[in-house]
Amino acid sequence: MRILFTAVMGASFLLSANAYADDFDRNSIRGEIYCFPTKFATELVEKLAAADADKKDVVDSKLAPRFRIFDGGALPQKYFIRPKDAQGETGTPLTILPDGGVPDFLPKVQSAEAGSDLCIKDVNRVGRPGNDEGLYFEMGLTPKFKNRSGSHTIDELKEGTKDGKSLYKKMIPKVARMFMPDTDHLSLRYDDIETPLQMTAYKGETALPPIETEFYNESHVFDLDDLKDMGADRLVISGGPYQLSPVASVKTMRKYGIGEKNVTTKDASNAR
Repeated sequence: MRILFTAVMGASFLLSANAYADDFDRNSIRGEIYCFPTKFATELVEKLAAADADKKDVVDSKLAPRFRIFDGGALPQKYFIRPKDAQGETGTPLTILPDGGVPDFLPKVQSAEAGSDLCIKDVNRVGRPGNDEGLYFEMGLTPKFKNRSGSHTIDELKEGTKDGKSLYKKMIPKVARMFMPDTDHLSLRYDDIETPLQMTAYKGETALPPIETEFYNESHVFDLDDLKDMGADRLVISGGPYQLSPVASVKTMRKYGIGEKNVTTKDASNAR
């Protein structure tokens, strides 16, 4: 499981790597059922819950687990919690909604017994390499700005990028925290990803030149320093419901393979 940066920045578990199951052979070829320890999920949630309140007043992480499909295939047939020493499909089933959401993930995982595993039954991907990412399960723990009014002050954005890094660091082992990249960029994702970018920086009542953005991982990514350099004091976003998150630069995300399954060639140009 690539936990260090992909789980940190994407707040996701790649269930395709280093899984363990009855029929997951020594050559890491995926069987009908594959699993990973439940403790990875519970530890992440507990660490974030323990974060200081002043680190979660502008941005916060809210659990939103779901399956995402990048190979055009189907959702798995079953997702369940298997008790320690159990075999096969024995265990507590988890709900998989048609959109991939798993609404009962948190309460059931938190009440699971020590040593249990989260397991997936997926007959459609049997025989694939263990690190195949056609089926991807994400925890949805990426910090997001609480304010979604469409107007953000620069002070708010500065605080959010700083606190965002603190929350990301909660998700990784202490020995790796010194390597955590800065989250000095912002990722704007519309609920409807086909929505054209409508974002304007202002200094007082004066609209400033368009902000340089890059479309990556279904989001418009831009550098907070660009807003600072142009003297902006607020950012206005329109076009529809959206989520704004502090992230590392696209260069850094590409380096660690974050969001690479969602890369698009679409050019994002700012429009007022």
